[in-house]
Amino acid sequence: MATAEKLGDESGHDKVTEKRMAELLGTTPKALQRKRERNIIPAGVWSKIDGRIMYSKWRYDEWLESQWSCPPELSLSGNRSGSGSPGTRSGTAKRSLSRKPLGESQQPRLYVLK
Repeated sequence: MATAEKLGDESGHDKVTEKRMAELLGTTPKALQRKRERNIIPAGVWSKIDGRIMYSKWRYDEWLESQWSCPPELSLSGNRSGSGSPGTRSGTAKRSLSRKPLGESQQPRLYVLK
């Protein structure tokens, strides 16, 4: 499940404690604390209110999205090729960046220790 989906499935409350934010992200409060201290997570995403650290889920999502780098060929604002077929550039096919899945017929190797 994506982080944005996890963070948006609550009862409309945007501000959560550091402990709750850690639960939503699947990490520990100590890990979030260290990220705050090292300025990995910027101060606009979290705030100290009445001695407690509070996070904005919306601001966290926005900050996280801003961290993604997008190659020029994937940019929606860039010029698109004149080719009518998606995934090709000047008639040549683009290589897939993902690994090909193993065929279902291939069984995993089993080793017997004696």
